[in-house]
Amino acid sequence: MRSLGAAAVIVLALAPACSHEPVDPVTALLAELEEAAEERDAERFDARLSPTFRGAHGLGRPEAIAQLRRYFAAYESLALEVYGVETVRDGSTARVRCVVGFSGEGRRALGLEGLLPPSAVYRFELDAAEEDGVWRLRGASWEPAEPAES
Repeated sequence: MRSLGAAAVIVLALAPACSHEPVDPVTALLAELEEAAEERDAERFDARLSPTFRGAHGLGRPEAIAQLRRYFAAYESLALEVYGVETVRDGSTARVRCVVGFSGEGRRALGLEGLLPPSAVYRFELDAAEEDGVWRLRGASWEPAEPAES
């Protein structure tokens, strides 16, 4: 599953180079966050959060990154499937709605493989904005969702 995800990332990374169309910065932001999550790289994820980031229930940026670090450390592997993406842009801001399916394998060495859920699906609402020439997430909310039918 991990090699398939890596192949998909390579294809997605090379596709814009083969095209003459500019890459949408919001789409690039989502791809960057997805790749950082699949690589369990909290620092890379952190670089794409606004200093003023606010998550669900008042979760601030430091708390969000700490939570991600714990989550990433608990899993041996993570894979994401992002679908149903709806983006509304207004100049240098954007509102994104999407569904994200997570699947992963808990770390065996820590005995977490039986305790952590192997999969979950969430509906996200994201607020993104261009800050000093870089698109970042300013806010995020999420709720559990039903998986898409195959």
